[in-house]
Amino acid sequence: MFIVLALASALLSVQAPQPLHCRIEVAAGAKSQRCHVTVPRGGAIRACADTDRQAGHCEAAGGKRYVAWVVGSGPGRCRITDKKTSWKRGVVSAKLSKSAGAGSTCDLYVELR
Repeated sequence: MFIVLALASALLSVQAPQPLHCRIEVAAGAKSQRCHVTVPRGGAIRACADTDRQAGHCEAAGGKRYVAWVVGSGPGRCRITDKKTSWKRGVVSAKLSKSAGAGSTCDLYVELR
C-alpha cells in the first residue's frame, strides 16, 4: 500500500516541461527586431494536439503542426517567421515589426516533447 502511494505522489509531482521562451521589446519608432529559440540537443518540438489547436498554439510547417506561438502587445506586428526558422533543426524565430506611436512587445513560446 505504501509503495502505491509513493508511486502515485511521484507521478503527480512530475510536471510538463516549461516552454522555451524569448522576448522582443521595441520602442516607438525603432527598427524591427528578431529573437529565436533553439531546442537543446536530443530534444524536439512537440507536435500539436487538439487542445493545442483549440488554444491557438499551433504553427503549420511542411505539412506538420508544431506547438509554437507568439503573444504580442502594442501596435507592432508580432509573428513567427519562415526566415531563420528551421523546424527540422529545432530553431524557431519571431519578428516584431517596427511600431509608430508606441512601444511593442512580442513573446515567442515553443513547447518541447
